[in-house]
Amino acid sequence: MDFPLFHLDFMGNRMLVAVIAILHVLINHALAVGFAPLVTLLEFRGYLKSKTKPEEGKAWDEMARKLMFFAFVITTTVGALTGVGIWFAASLANPASLGSLIRVFYFAWFTEWIVFVLEVIFIMVYYLTWKKSNESPKRKRQHILFGVWLSIFSWLTMAIIVGILGFMMDPGSWVEKKSLVTGFLNPLYLPQLVFRTPVAMMMAGTVALMFVAYVMKKQNQWKTGILKYISFWILLWMPVAASGAFLYYWHIPRAMIGNLPVALGTQQFQDWYSSLVTVMIVVIAIGFAISILGTFSPRRLPKHLLIIPVVASFLFLGTFERLREFIRKPYVIGEHVRKRTSGRGIPAVPANRTAETYSLRCFF
Repeated sequence: MDFPLFHLDFMGNRMLVAVIAILHVLINHALAVGFAPLVTLLEFRGYLKSKTKPEEGKAWDEMARKLMFFAFVITTTVGALTGVGIWFAASLANPASLGSLIRVFYFAWFTEWIVFVLEVIFIMVYYLTWKKSNESPKRKRQHILFGVWLSIFSWLTMAIIVGILGFMMDPGSWVEKKSLVTGFLNPLYLPQLVFRTPVAMMMAGTVALMFVAYVMKKQNQWKTGILKYISFWILLWMPVAASGAFLYYWHIPRAMIGNLPVALGTQQFQDWYSSLVTVMIVVIAIGFAISILGTFSPRRLPKHLLIIPVVASFLFLGTFERLREFIRKPYVIGEHVRKRTSGRGIPAVPANRTAETYSLRCFF
């Protein structure tokens, strides 16, 4: 019998993986996927302004550099550790399912690691050469180009992993064809990518908005312009994120939709599902209102309320990640591999076949 290597009684293995994964995803989406293009755009705008208004351009550039420093420190420490932590937690909690995913997506993960290493190189070059880039317009243009490449590779790491996450919920035609392409381009791949991309941009904007409000001095005459620009960035991505959420919802297998109350509130609080959804909608609506205020009247933006858009966006994605982890029950991989053991410790019957019987045909 094949039992998990590890079991955490007071939390459960699913919760352990979910906590680490949610923390990693929040950092990855907000401070990597979303932050890189936003910071690059702020730097580019500062470069353009420096041609006619050097002082204003310098203020924009310096704020972009401070934002990048914040993202650089968090992503290369907590972000990197939780990324590795997901592998350790998943290996302990359900080694067979992780082995199954590696067999199917070996080349996808191999590609993702190459892209990730390049992303790390780009973020180091981008931040560590920032001050030197101000020596000449040519160096500044080259530096902005590094920011563009960082933005592309940050998004690519997410785009590759999303294919695997979608497969875990709905393998689609892979069950019959057993090919890497059909597994990667599963029914939930594009809907989930369309959802995650604008959410990452929106989250980056909320964090940047609060950061600028607290770091820049009130007397700084360029502060309102930067706040207005970031608020507009958030406002621009919010409807796209909402549309992506609805698109994603309609592509979730109907059998999993029935698990939503338990997945969100656990069995003990499943009756609170409607109330929890209402609270989430209210918080997100407040965040939306603050973004509108920041876009059209940044001087009246209450600094101490800027935590609300941050909480709203993090709550939005964090809840989505929790639901994604729990909604698959009783499957670890939708319609393919069931949870390893039942409540009494008896091995559950595999949906199709056990992970150990997969052949190398999965690679192709």
